[in-house]
Amino acid sequence: MSDLLTQLAKAEAEAARLRREVANGPCREFGHDWQFYGGSNLGCCDDCQCGGPVYACTKCGDCDYGDNDEADELRAACLAERRP
Repeated sequence: MSDLLTQLAKAEAEAARLRREVANGPCREFGHDWQFYGGSNLGCCDDCQCGGPVYACTKCGDCDYGDNDEADELRAACLAERRP
């Protein structure tokens, strides 16, 4: 095998190793892998039945309990509709 092909194979192997390390590394360093987990009541007001998304991290198991940007936008839209 030529020297360039050997170097390329080593570089690709190292890149694959680094990708695995990032995918399995601590969330505080590499970020959460948020996946849709379910829904929760947005609590816009007492009589509102709005639901929003809840996400959980597939790596560490942390859950945002519906405290996310998408839920904030839905809550704001609901409140805007209820204003006279």
